[in-house]
Amino acid sequence: MSTSPPTPLRRTLTDVRAATALAPARPAYAAGLRAAIATVVPLLVAQLLAIPGGTWLSLAGFTGTLANKGGPYRTRAASMGALTLAGALAVALGTLSAGRIPLAVPLTFVVAVGCSLARVWGSAGASVGISVLNLFVIALAFPVHNDREALTRAGLVLLGGLWAMLVSLVLWPLSPYRPVRLAVAACYRALALYAADVARWASEGAMRDPPDLPPVGVSVRQALEDARAALAATRRGVPGRSGPGERLIVLREIVDQLFGNLVALAEVIETVPRETRDAAAQAAVRESLNAVAAALRTLAGRIEVDGDAEPVAIGWDGSSLRRAVAGGLADPDASTRNLYLHAAELFDRLAQYTRVAADTLGDVYPPSTAEGMVDVGDADSRTSPFAALRAVLAPHSVILRHALRLGVVTAAAVWLTWALDLKRGYWVTITIVIILQPYTGATTLKAMQRVLGTMVGGTLTALLGALFHDPWAILGLAFVFSATCVALLPLNYAAFSVFLTPTFVLLAETTAGDWHLAGLRIVNTLVGGGLSLLGARLLWPTPEWDRLPSYMAASLRASRDYLRAVIERFADRSPRAGRELREARRQSGLAVANADESFQRLLGEHRGPHAELAPVMTFLTYVRRLTASTAALAVSRHSADPGAEPALRRFGEAAERVLDDLASAVVERRAPAPLPPLIEAGADDLPQSPVLRVRLARLAGQLKTLHDAIESWSTRRN
Repeated sequence: MSTSPPTPLRRTLTDVRAATALAPARPAYAAGLRAAIATVVPLLVAQLLAIPGGTWLSLAGFTGTLANKGGPYRTRAASMGALTLAGALAVALGTLSAGRIPLAVPLTFVVAVGCSLARVWGSAGASVGISVLNLFVIALAFPVHNDREALTRAGLVLLGGLWAMLVSLVLWPLSPYRPVRLAVAACYRALALYAADVARWASEGAMRDPPDLPPVGVSVRQALEDARAALAATRRGVPGRSGPGERLIVLREIVDQLFGNLVALAEVIETVPRETRDAAAQAAVRESLNAVAAALRTLAGRIEVDGDAEPVAIGWDGSSLRRAVAGGLADPDASTRNLYLHAAELFDRLAQYTRVAADTLGDVYPPSTAEGMVDVGDADSRTSPFAALRAVLAPHSVILRHALRLGVVTAAAVWLTWALDLKRGYWVTITIVIILQPYTGATTLKAMQRVLGTMVGGTLTALLGALFHDPWAILGLAFVFSATCVALLPLNYAAFSVFLTPTFVLLAETTAGDWHLAGLRIVNTLVGGGLSLLGARLLWPTPEWDRLPSYMAASLRASRDYLRAVIERFADRSPRAGRELREARRQSGLAVANADESFQRLLGEHRGPHAELAPVMTFLTYVRRLTASTAALAVSRHSADPGAEPALRRFGEAAERVLDDLASAVVERRAPAPLPPLIEAGADDLPQSPVLRVRLARLAGQLKTLHDAIESWSTRRN
C-alpha cells in the first residue's frame, strides 16, 4: 500500500468516479411521471386561463412530489402536508422581505437554521426542510410592488402543493402496504445477495489462500431496519390488526432469523481448517447456498406481488452435505467432520425458516401460528418527535452545528448576491442549500455531483435553445425532463442534476425568453459550490478523524453486550431469550454500521497517506467478524453440551475485559493493555466440545486482531 498522499489529479479523478457512481437501485418511473404531472399541468392550466404566477404553482407541485419519499400513506401525507403549509408561509415571508436587505439577511439565517433542524426527523424532515428553504430564497429574490402579492404567491404555492398531494395520494395512490412489502422484499433480496457471495467464496476462494469470507453486508442490516421502520409506521397509520400487516411482520421476523443463521453458517464453513477442507463437502455447501439464494430471491418476488402468491417449493436442506461427509472426508479429522455436520444442521434450520416464510405467504400458517414459530415481537416503537429535537440541541450536536453553518453561509450568500447585483442570484443560494451537508466529505461529493450535473445540463439546455422556441414544445420538454430527473434521483444525484437544470430553466425562466440563462446557471452553481466548500471547512468543522473513535468504541461495547447476552442465556432455549439475543445482535450490527458510515465519510475527507487508514479498515473488518462469530456461538447453543457453561463464563469475563479496554483505548488514543493469558492462548485450555472449542478459538483470534489493529492505529495517530 502506498505511504504517500494521492496527487491532486488522482484525488480529483477519485472524486469524479464517486460522484458519477450509480446506486444499486431502479429508476423511479412512477415517481417521475407523478412529478411531471404535478409540475407541468399547473403551468399549462395557468397559461390556458391566463393566470399570472403559474410558475409558483408549478414550483410547488415539483417540490411537493420530491417530499413524497414513499412509505406508509400517513407518513407521506404528513410530509407533503407539512411542506405545503410551511412552504406557503416561507414564500409569504420571503416575498415580504424581498428587496429589504437589513430584514432579509437575518431572516434568512433564522429560516435556514429552523429548516436545517428538521433533519432530526429523518430523511422526510430533511427533504421538507430543504424544500421550504428553497421556496423562501426564491421568493426573496423577486421583489413585488405591494405586500398583498405575498398572499397571492402563498396561495399559489398552497394550491400547487395541494395539487401534488391530490396526484400522489388520491389520483395515483399506492397501496398502503405496498411500501412495506417492498421494504420486506428488499430484506430477502439483500440476504440472497449475501448467500450468493458466500456460495461464490465456497466455490472459488475457500480452497485457496488468502481469499477471505465475504463480509457481513451492512446492506442486510439496513434493509432490516428500513422494513422495521416501515412496519412501525404502517401499524400506527392503520387502526387495529390486519392480516396483510401481521403477515408482513412475520415475514420480516423470519428474514431476521434467516440472517442470523446464515451468518452463523458462513462462520462455521470458514472455520474449517483450509488444509482439511473437503472438495465434495465444499461443493455440497456451494450448491446448498445457491439454493438458499434462489429461494430467497423467489420469496422476494412473491412478497412484492399484491395478491395470491404462487407456492414456493423448498427442496433443499442439510442432506446433501451429510451425504458428502458420510461418503468419507479426504482428512478423517473429527473436528472437521463435526464442523461440516454442524453446518448441515444450520442448513436444516435455514430450510425450516424458509418453509415457514413460504407457507406464511400461501396462508398455510396464519399469522398467529407463524408468530409462535418465529417469536414475533411488537414492531411499533413510538417515540416523541420532540425528544429527538431536544437531544439535537446539545452544544456538540452535529446537526445543530450544521444548522448554524447553513444559516451563516445562506445569509452571507443573500447579502453577497445583492451586493454584487448577481443576476438570478438565488441560484447561488439554492446551490448552497442543496450542497451543504453535515459532513465535509458529503459536502464535497454533493458539490461535485451538482457542478458536474449542472454543467452537462446547462450544455444540453443551450443546445435545446437553438432548436425549440414554441411555448407548447417547451412545456412538452419540461414534462419529459421533470419526469426524467425525478426518475433518476434514486440512481445518482449528478444524473438528477443533469435534467434538473433544463427543467428549471424551462419552467422558472419561460417568461424571460432567454435561453442564455443556462450559462448563467452554470456560473452561479460554481459560485454556490465554492461558498459551500468554504463554509464546510471554515465554520465549526469537525473532522471525521475526531468522530470516528467514538463510533469505534460504541461498536466494541455493543459487541461486548452481545457476547455477554449470548453467554448468559446459553442454556436458555425460551422464546424470550431468542428475542433478547436478536435484539442484542441488532444493536451490535447497528453500532458496526455506524462506525462503517463514519469511515466512509472519512474517506471523503482524507488527504493523507492511505497507510493511515489500514488499521481502521482492519478494525472494521474484524469487529464485523466478531459479531458474526458471536451469532454463530448463539446458534450453537441449541446443540451444545450444558456442561460447557463454566468454561464459557470464564471466556466471557476475559473477553469483556478486553473489549472494555479496547473501547477505552480508542477514545483515549492510547495503546491497549496486554491481552489476558486466556485470550492470548486462544482459549485452548478450556474443555468444551470440538465445535464450541473452535468457536471460542475463533473469537479469541478476532479479539487479538482487533487488539493489534487498535495498537497500530494509536501508534500512527500519535
